[in-house]
Amino acid sequence: MSIAEQAQQLQALSEEVPVDGAQELQRRLEGVQQQVVGILGDTASAQELHGQISAVSNETSQLAAGLEQLRLMIVEKATYHQQG
Repeated sequence: MSIAEQAQQLQALSEEVPVDGAQELQRRLEGVQQQVVGILGDTASAQELHGQISAVSNETSQLAAGLEQLRLMIVEKATYHQQG
């Protein structure tokens, strides 16, 4: 496989990193949080659920950032190979 072919394959691979999936999950968690407010209002149960949603949301944000970093690293390698 030539260096140019490697660069093309890496570029295509970068587009397969599921960054959008993590962002969609984040949006859905926000929707769940809004529904909790609608169902339970400002209660102890709602606060408990908000705490868990917040923890999961933080982990999802970290996942999204990690996926984006992976995508950028692959793009960087593709660029490097294109120059070679």
